[in-house]
Amino acid sequence: MRPKRRQNESALVCAARLGDKEALRLLLTGNWGWLKGLVYGIVRDTDAVDDVLQEICVRVISNIDTLREPERFRPWLATLARRQALQYSRHQDQRPIPLNPDRADEQCDEKAQTSFENMEKREQCRRILEAVKGLPEKYREVFLLQYSSDLTYDQVAEILDIPVTTMQIRLVRARRMIHDKVAGKNRDRVQET
Repeated sequence: MRPKRRQNESALVCAARLGDKEALRLLLTGNWGWLKGLVYGIVRDTDAVDDVLQEICVRVISNIDTLREPERFRPWLATLARRQALQYSRHQDQRPIPLNPDRADEQCDEKAQTSFENMEKREQCRRILEAVKGLPEKYREVFLLQYSSDLTYDQVAEILDIPVTTMQIRLVRARRMIHDKVAGKNRDRVQET
């Protein structure tokens, strides 16, 4: 992160800790894009992302005063988001999935109305999304943070609290794993060193 932006974010954190609601809003909206990508990477359900993000906002509002180092807001927020998303995922894994016959009919109607070209595009998108979902967590996080927002490599590394070179290596490996999966190659995972 550029020094000036880091200073601005630190100043916003200090103001938010003192009860400035506008500063808190700016902190959340300024980090919303990558935060949404991070949450999606864990819960893997587009319908659940907003619920988890809402709970994260409540946690940030409640706990902003516990952040001792304002310049570490992004890693703190990423940790809080990971915990909340994992908690949601564990809770969802324990619930039975209700069947909705109305929705099934709707999906069939939609598919019946699409052209062959649209079905091919959707299939390709589905395969890519499945490949992203199938990535090991550390690769999925890097990939989604990089492509769900316009963060620099330095910013992604800061959020994940890892060196930039580690982030770059993980991103290259994530891309390779996605490509191999979509292309139908047998290599499911890149050997980790």
